[in-house]
Amino acid sequence: MFGLNTFYLKFLLGNIKHKDDGLSHTALSLISGGLSGATTLCMFYPLLFCQTHLAAHVGPLVDREYTGLLDCIQKTVHTNGVRALYTGFAIAANGMVINKAIYFGAYYSFNKTILDHTNSLVSNDQKDVKLPFWIRFATAQVATYLSQLFSYPLDTIGRVLIVQTSQEEKLYLNARDCFTKLWNSQGLSGLYRGMLPNMIRSSGSALILVLHDEFKWTLSKMGLFGGDKQDD
Repeated sequence: MFGLNTFYLKFLLGNIKHKDDGLSHTALSLISGGLSGATTLCMFYPLLFCQTHLAAHVGPLVDREYTGLLDCIQKTVHTNGVRALYTGFAIAANGMVINKAIYFGAYYSFNKTILDHTNSLVSNDQKDVKLPFWIRFATAQVATYLSQLFSYPLDTIGRVLIVQTSQEEKLYLNARDCFTKLWNSQGLSGLYRGMLPNMIRSSGSALILVLHDEFKWTLSKMGLFGGDKQDD
């Protein structure tokens, strides 16, 4: 996904006319992040479908509906067809686009804003080319929290629609019906159920983002990778 984001951002920066300012750079970072998330989801959604099913069916092996990944795929295709493996894809795609647009876009935009402000306060010979690691980790953590906050309700709806594919009686007709019923029965808390563990776990995603940034910077200094302004 990181490679896709870099590819899309380079493509947008090189092929779309834009002003060399923070607002334009933020917009392109958001777009490239959303595109990378959507592309990744298109390629791996059946695996996400099966992962959600397997996580929902826990307990003794003899009582589980699916014994593993291949068993889940085979039974789903046999019962409901290949199309069933993409149940909830539309709502999940919207959630992924929002999530990764904020994840990548907010991170690079925060860093650029802070770096530009810091450099504006010092002379040219004292200007930094990149922020300290701990500041970038902090901005990555904030970006991760924001991406979770705005996309989690869509993730919840997508998971609910996936789980009900194995049920004989369908409780929800579509994503809109699922949202309406969850909102009426459980309110906002129903849409954000299970978010706290995700937020706690998000430190790993933030760290990966910063380490990837650091790795690109190191390769760029060695002349092995074309550095980008947003990584500075």
